[in-house]
Amino acid sequence: MKPTPQLLLTVFFCSCISLKSCTLSDNDPKPKTELEKLPPATQEGKNTFGCLVNGKAWFTTSTTNAFGVYQLGHLAIGGKLFDPFQSIGIDLLESVDYPEISTGNYILISTGPFSPEVSFFASSTCYYGSVENLDLLSGELIITKFDKVNFTISGLFEFTAIHNGCDTLVITDGRFDIMYAP
Repeated sequence: MKPTPQLLLTVFFCSCISLKSCTLSDNDPKPKTELEKLPPATQEGKNTFGCLVNGKAWFTTSTTNAFGVYQLGHLAIGGKLFDPFQSIGIDLLESVDYPEISTGNYILISTGPFSPEVSFFASSTCYYGSVENLDLLSGELIITKFDKVNFTISGLFEFTAIHNGCDTLVITDGRFDIMYAP
């Protein structure tokens, strides 16, 4: 059986329509930016923690991986990943500079024994910790909500740190919304 011109034309149009449906249209979702991959900055105790680490999205994937503790004037907040193992932590201690931790802005620069501390640990790479091996160039922690009745804390953070022999670590667009242990 020899193909007719009508059959060839039908096959041609069906192929064109099929190929057209494979191209991206204006309605197809665009890939998320690194910033859009982060959890939203909420204030509800959702146990989220995320930031950009040197421009790449870094966020906890389970509510059990965002943590907070506020005991005896010491606030510790952070998050951890397991594949690969990495963690980010921020510690703030009530002192002469910060007599009572509450909502507000806190400068994250190591200046003495009661200075705020930050850390970034990534397995088989450099360890950044403000107590050892870290030069904290700049940083800020903004506590936007600190509910000492319902044990939730929310806020924003960023910092830049260097460690000899390692790349400069730039943490931006950090946000957390966690329930803390009293």
